[in-house]
Amino acid sequence: MPNYAGNNVKFYNNGGFACSFSVQWDGGQTDRTGTVLANQSSGIDMTNYVIPENTSCWARAYINGGRNHDSGRNFNFVRANKDTVEYTITGGVATPSFD
Repeated sequence: MPNYAGNNVKFYNNGGFACSFSVQWDGGQTDRTGTVLANQSSGIDMTNYVIPENTSCWARAYINGGRNHDSGRNFNFVRANKDTVEYTITGGVATPSFD
């Protein structure tokens, strides 16, 4: 599993549902994005949150009409890193999957 670093997170909803997203880490989480419809995207600026440097983070999707779904890929938050971490979710309400 690759370990990405960055302070911007972009979410792509390629699933057959509406959802919102947040970034999680042990001891905290970002606010949820607004509702992201199918074939739309949203992002979170991690520098708006107090997160210890090099903290391992992951994505969580809140599927409308379904269960929350966590990504299987973590990234390390590094405030000075301007790279964007990207997550894409696919599937249906009962079968969401992060790519």
